[in-house]
Amino acid sequence: MKYVPSQPPEGINVSNEHPLKSFLILTSGTIASIFIISLFADFIVGFIPVEYERTLFKDKNIGALMVGSNTDTPEEVRQYLQTLADSLHAQSGNEYRDHQFKVSLSSMSQPNAFAAPGGYIVVTHGLLKSVSSENGLAMVLAHEIGHHYERHPLRGLGRGLVVAFFLSAISGFDVGGYADRFVERTAFIGQLAYSRKQETDSDHIAIDLLQKKYDHANGASEFFKYIKNSGEHNGEPPVFLSTHPSTQERLDYLEEMERRNYGEKKNIPKNILDKPPL
Repeated sequence: MKYVPSQPPEGINVSNEHPLKSFLILTSGTIASIFIISLFADFIVGFIPVEYERTLFKDKNIGALMVGSNTDTPEEVRQYLQTLADSLHAQSGNEYRDHQFKVSLSSMSQPNAFAAPGGYIVVTHGLLKSVSSENGLAMVLAHEIGHHYERHPLRGLGRGLVVAFFLSAISGFDVGGYADRFVERTAFIGQLAYSRKQETDSDHIAIDLLQKKYDHANGASEFFKYIKNSGEHNGEPPVFLSTHPSTQERLDYLEEMERRNYGEKKNIPKNILDKPPL
């Protein structure tokens, strides 16, 4: 039988379904899978011992990796911040006894503080200038301690790595080097936004530690008053679009706690405030 070549029927490789339908199904499935796996990773983190977390990050110089961080911080300032954080941590009793913290000072002028996996807390030099009492500074440190108690930094890191490995599986992207760099640069934890609930939970923990240390909550709102009055909250998105509670919402809560638990504030030692960043 002689072979007679012929053209294939028109449109043989064209699906009857609209291409957008397949795209939406694949996209929705991918997003749902990432979301479910991320939730699972978040759940698993709660079972990782704190001691193992410290071991995992002990060789990652988180403080030095911070933008503007200075490993030559005046020892007097570093020790003051460390002692203050330790005294706040001591107020939690035995519930969080396995946690240990290492406080570093960044030379950044922007007032802020960061929590990074491994028990690291980074305070910017600008923060020291933005609060008017030790109580106000203690509130910010206690807030970062609260993030660690709830394992928020490690949860954020875990979710990021899970997403990276999942994307590598479907795209062929070599995630090995990325994962290592991601861990090494965990100091930029401020860019890994916490949820509104996580921020609120950390505020509640901080208020509790502050009241136990000073027998009152006065000074809790200092940092947020500074942010509001300095205009650094301008352009803040609506709270339902933001991962953080609005500045005013947090202020309302903290000021209410101050009114209920009022007391004498303690000054930050002058020799600490007068020390310039190296």
